[in-house]
Amino acid sequence: MENELVRLNVVGITYNQIENGMYAMVLEEDGGSRRLPIIIGYNEAQSIECLLQKIKTPRPLTHEFASEILSSFGINIESVVIRQLENGIFTADVTFTNGNTTKVLDGRSSDAIALAMRAEAPIFTTKELLEKCGIERDSFDAKQRRVASRQSIPVKSAIERVKNPVGKSFADESIEDLQRMMEKAVRDEDYEKAGEIKMEIDRRHNSADK
Repeated sequence: MENELVRLNVVGITYNQIENGMYAMVLEEDGGSRRLPIIIGYNEAQSIECLLQKIKTPRPLTHEFASEILSSFGINIESVVIRQLENGIFTADVTFTNGNTTKVLDGRSSDAIALAMRAEAPIFTTKELLEKCGIERDSFDAKQRRVASRQSIPVKSAIERVKNPVGKSFADESIEDLQRMMEKAVRDEDYEKAGEIKMEIDRRHNSADK
């Protein structure tokens, strides 16, 4: 059925090496193998990546601030449904409620998902859209694939891109130095670099546990 919904989970952010500042958010169907990549901007990628990497920022980012406003007025996000416009751009229907009144508002997919993640609200898309734009996990190449917005862009996984802005690898740094570098990056509000450093720290911890 056209309106049958499929639940999605955010699995990560990929980075476009060719077009500076372009990112793709990758969602995967719950309990399935199809993935839905959506092109998003730097600010939205930063907001979502900080949440995925559990990075605490000294001041709230835009989506955190918006979430706090909603919470302070007793407004909850019930769900987000990702849709696609005729021009290929993704949009979202966001259902808000205060317990008495429920409203469905149109929003950008990236903003809607960033808010839904903070509210721990479910994210859905239609079965029809996933069949049209979804990519099987096994065939999903994070370096080269055609994304659902019909743009062809080479991307590199953020997990593989553990480098600072000048391209020097973090491999020679100790865990203690990496921790200090990450804390400084957060203080400087360079959350992209902080996220990359945290991924390197996590990678080493995971390797040590094996």
